[in-house]
Amino acid sequence: MSPIGSVLLLVLLFFPFFQGQQAPAGLNSPAAKSTYIGLRYDGNKLPRGHKWIGGALLTDPYSNEKQYGVTEVSKGKVRMMWLDRLTHHDAAGHAHWEIRDVLFLPPMRKNQLLFYVNCFLANKPDSELVVITDAVVRGGYYGRVRYAWRANRQAEKFQQIPTTGIKCEGQGDD
Repeated sequence: MSPIGSVLLLVLLFFPFFQGQQAPAGLNSPAAKSTYIGLRYDGNKLPRGHKWIGGALLTDPYSNEKQYGVTEVSKGKVRMMWLDRLTHHDAAGHAHWEIRDVLFLPPMRKNQLLFYVNCFLANKPDSELVVITDAVVRGGYYGRVRYAWRANRQAEKFQQIPTTGIKCEGQGDD
């Protein structure tokens, strides 16, 4: 194959990755996830090399026996979501979590946002949604949904779902 043909093949293979439309195939593989699944950590101290970006509870701490949350973290340039289950609170009251699943996030463009709160499915609030959307607000909601996953507490897995019928609230951005 000519050098130009090799370069063209590489561009075609990696074009979706650079466009932010698709995560590299192996990133969400069971092997890549196995490093994290089952890992326990103190909510105030992430595993070495990881940076906390944000998070949210998926369950009501006053009415649900099992507590779940999602945590957005990064390690170097890799961004991910952890689906966590609360294991206990220590004597100081710090929450301790076990990672039940991990979602390696696809690259995002500068005009895209990640949501894991304030999203609706069929006009009903849905605390299990993790959504990447364009950063354009129309009618009080962010624009086109690019990706959507369910942080399924029953299955303890992230599941990619159709983007139809999903919208995320643009608070104070109208």
